[in-house]
Amino acid sequence: MWVSALIPHILNLANPLMLATLLTGCVFFAIGSLKSLWSTASWWESGSVTLAVGSMAAGLAYLVGVLLRNLG
Repeated sequence: MWVSALIPHILNLANPLMLATLLTGCVFFAIGSLKSLWSTASWWESGSVTLAVGSMAAGLAYLVGVLLRNLG
């Protein structure tokens, strides 16, 4: 997953943060969709749940980083 976040920065693309966020979201959804192959949920439901959980985890990690940076 880290590769999808680094590609826009390595290639010096315009607006790398937005592209990295979009690519990472696509990877979260794809992983969740593949997970549906061995679960009872449909591909779109499994993909959406994985995208939501991954996005919340990434947002929380970002928030913790901001809070820790402000402590120092």
